[in-house]
Amino acid sequence: MGFFNKIFGTNETAVMTAAELLAADIVKTLSMHLRGEMEPALSGYLKIAEEYPDDNLAPFFISSITAGNGNVAEAAESLRSLSRRMSLQGEVISKAITLNLVALMDNDSVLTLPAVAEIIVSFGDLLNKERFVQENAVCFEIAAGLVPANAHVLHKLGDTLHDLGAYDYAESVLLEALNCAPNHWGALYTYAVLLQDLGRFADAITYYERAVKLDPYHVKCLNNYGAALMNTDKLEEALAQCLVAAELDPGFPLVKINLGNIYLQQQKYEAARTCFEEAILLDKSLALAYLGLASVEQITGGDSERIRELCLKVIELNPSIPKEALEHLKIAVY
Repeated sequence: MGFFNKIFGTNETAVMTAAELLAADIVKTLSMHLRGEMEPALSGYLKIAEEYPDDNLAPFFISSITAGNGNVAEAAESLRSLSRRMSLQGEVISKAITLNLVALMDNDSVLTLPAVAEIIVSFGDLLNKERFVQENAVCFEIAAGLVPANAHVLHKLGDTLHDLGAYDYAESVLLEALNCAPNHWGALYTYAVLLQDLGRFADAITYYERAVKLDPYHVKCLNNYGAALMNTDKLEEALAQCLVAAELDPGFPLVKINLGNIYLQQQKYEAARTCFEEAILLDKSLALAYLGLASVEQITGGDSERIRELCLKVIELNPSIPKEALEHLKIAVY
């Protein structure tokens, strides 16, 4: 027998426990939240948080409404605070909130998991827009726990995990998304990027091929596909993809770098020089464009001081660049 039976009466006599009263309050308030009645919902959550200081659902949804009201940084801090508090209690925030929400969804509940997941995803999207990546990962992980067969939500979680560098976890989530929806473009593309980041270029190519078939006009996908092909020495195929990307978006500097590197490997040095120079004109902060230009100058017998200046620029823009990336230029820059 669910707690709604106890509220509205049955043939049985029952006294609601504190946990059942809390659950009833949460369901009532969350129902208002789902209907878009934000002010009453916020008042309800605040009252619950005051009466039940150990509850975690009310503070979580207060943060959600706070973000929706435009105070995203405040919401992120509240979420971090809640996570720290729960950690001290030996709980992981995403797991605990997911389990608590699922527990509310008994046969008498007016709530549904997909509806609740949707408002949590919206919260995560707001956090993601402001680059609170760890915080939005919490939201997407909760939502994925509520709707584990939703490829769209799984893609959002996998994409965020990739951004956080949690590659193994990201891979498992993205594969699950593709298991649920094999033609989910976002999951295909993000998984291809993940594989490319891991140096698994042949595997990445397989997923880029599928993504490009679904959307042949996505510039970043075409450019990354070209880069993966280049890294497997398929230079003509790489060139074809990058040329399409450059035609679709002539102002995209990264495709200029890829084209420059392809031409460099093909020993078409003037074409490579032009591409690297165009990339620098479009974005003066790209270390790889200066590195490519330095390589062209070195191979074609350019001025050593000019090469040195380009190498120093590379180091200035990207101090973490490996020494090995510059050693072939034979210029003493360190």
